[in-house]
Amino acid sequence: MPPTIERELNEVERQISRLRIDFERFFSGELKLMPVQSRRRLENLLKRLWEVEVERAADRFRLQMLQERFTTLSELWERKQRLREEGRPLAPREVPGRVAAPPAPHSGAPGDAGAPAPVKAKPRADFRPLFERYRAARQGLGEDVSRMSYERFEELVRQKAEEIRRRTGTGKLIFEVRTEDGKVRLVGRPAPAKG
Repeated sequence: MPPTIERELNEVERQISRLRIDFERFFSGELKLMPVQSRRRLENLLKRLWEVEVERAADRFRLQMLQERFTTLSELWERKQRLREEGRPLAPREVPGRVAAPPAPHSGAPGDAGAPAPVKAKPRADFRPLFERYRAARQGLGEDVSRMSYERFEELVRQKAEEIRRRTGTGKLIFEVRTEDGKVRLVGRPAPAKG
């Protein structure tokens, strides 16, 4: 009997929870090796489910939510790993992709509330976790990645995003790195609708 989509989604949810715990154990020092294989199995399972035609809207919605949860956690793990490699601690409430606004200037005079808070600029997207995955995938195929620049990669992502937005009319996108036929590809698609 083939597995039902509900059973598959339950398995994805279970694997995400287990992987989250494994990554917490890794970053706390309890696990010596990063759970890369478990993460790769989960990525493959999610890719396979995206290729299946899911009939019920509730199941499609649940798959989208699970994909978003996994993507958010993956970005957090990559950010933590990068900060760890740089020897910097990750602030407990720091969320990947968000930039804290600078504090408003304050003269320090008694009773002075300081200058009005500046208008917050929209945070610029951080493509570094995606860049690191792309770079690692190409390196895994034996390519020399020493000359790859983040700035050029960011420009490539922005160009692809603009093309997809023009073609689909969507605003929010998700990018992932895929290795197919011995080549590394950067693939973008519209983000699942929320609610």
